[in-house]
Amino acid sequence: MRFNVLPRLTCVACVMALSACQPYMLKSSAVDKFAAPQQEIEFLDALEDMSAVTNNDALHGLLIIEDGKDLSNDYQERVAQGIRRKWLSSSFDLPANAAAHIGWMAGAGCRIMKVQGGVTMMIFGPIDRYALKELIYMQILPLRTDNQSLSGAEFIDYMNRLERIAGRAALKPGELQLDQTAGQSAVTPGNEAAIQEGSLPAGGPLEEPLVDEPNPQPKAAVAPGSAPISQQFPEPVNSGSPK
Repeated sequence: MRFNVLPRLTCVACVMALSACQPYMLKSSAVDKFAAPQQEIEFLDALEDMSAVTNNDALHGLLIIEDGKDLSNDYQERVAQGIRRKWLSSSFDLPANAAAHIGWMAGAGCRIMKVQGGVTMMIFGPIDRYALKELIYMQILPLRTDNQSLSGAEFIDYMNRLERIAGRAALKPGELQLDQTAGQSAVTPGNEAAIQEGSLPAGGPLEEPLVDEPNPQPKAAVAPGSAPISQQFPEPVNSGSPK
């Protein structure tokens, strides 16, 4: 007796495709228990053991870096803050406990630290892919694609590196040496394949990233009298946002 296996294979393929579209979910976020400004150390301790940083925790951590504290009452307020600061696109509606995509976190980091990047990022702004490439080159983030994630420990490493390039004290003093490779591992949950879109040249990308200086010199790529980059590109493009 002959069976037609094509319908079964088609069904399996559909299920696998649907599964691949679903974000990697965690049961909870560290900020759910440790949201108060005086609980920053407890928040970091809980985050360090998490297999992936969630959207809720990533926003909480980045708000601490920019403002020194996060006064948001819940995830909805953090998302609103992220959209207002142009870290997130206006259509961003991913779940609080979903693993945060490294792309939007890179864009947020570039905006917070005013990393201008090379010519490409100066033209298109700190959108996910270009921002990520700049921070990989600067050894602030590990080699990833923009829709992959960071573990909790890797996110703490990321926050420390942002703090260091700003000349401020690290969030967890003594735990980071900047001559170490950014991140701990290229494999995190939801990121098992450690996909790499080609290898970076030994000396970094083809263009040198630029960081804002106290008295920056005019750059040919930006017309005199034009608006700052944050105003030229008010709407970030988050690859992880639903279309």
